[in-house]
Amino acid sequence: MSRTKRAGDTALSLRIGGSGRSRDPDSLHAEPAAAVVAPSDRLVIMTRILIPFARKSGALGAFRTVWTAPTTLIGHATARLLGCRKPQRIGGQATSAWLYRLPAARLEGFRGVAIGHVIIVGPAFLAEHGRWLLAHELSHTRQHDWLGPTYLPVHAMLLFLSMVVFFFRPVAKLSPWHAYNPLERVLICVPIDVIADPPPPEGAFADCVLRGFGLGVTAQDHRRP
Repeated sequence: MSRTKRAGDTALSLRIGGSGRSRDPDSLHAEPAAAVVAPSDRLVIMTRILIPFARKSGALGAFRTVWTAPTTLIGHATARLLGCRKPQRIGGQATSAWLYRLPAARLEGFRGVAIGHVIIVGPAFLAEHGRWLLAHELSHTRQHDWLGPTYLPVHAMLLFLSMVVFFFRPVAKLSPWHAYNPLERVLICVPIDVIADPPPPEGAFADCVLRGFGLGVTAQDHRRP
């Protein structure tokens, strides 16, 4: 694995092919760190993993709760309709969410989705990807903090645009709705690339990212039924 250090870098960089330029997603909420370029050469856009800053509480925290409440309620309702049982509270100072696991044999092949501060995951997919899946979905909850009720329509529009671009320029290992979606790959602390192109990052920096999301424990702790 080659390593490059650049002044002002704030992330572990995953270059998966091409010479795409790196941007600094969520830069106001990331701590400085050296960039590390991964050895893959399949994908076409550089994405970066960021250590999330802690969210402030007080009046700003109360506003975020109200701002995200409509979408979070939709998430709880969706989980109940899918037959999910009592959720588990996960997260840390950077963000938190309610984690629902789908019942066994329900929607086989389902991966995961964040709706407000509710995360719904397929148990098999969670068992496969563990903490990094949770870190990716928790990253989406931080996007909800910014976009509030507009998140779902904005994300739906970007999913559609990504599929259109993907039709003309496919990207290996990534789905059409993820490949060119900035909310999945650029403007996010833990991009979908971590899930789509294993193995996941390792080392001290990766551990800091996971601890920032309150996931500094063994992956097995989050695989319990």
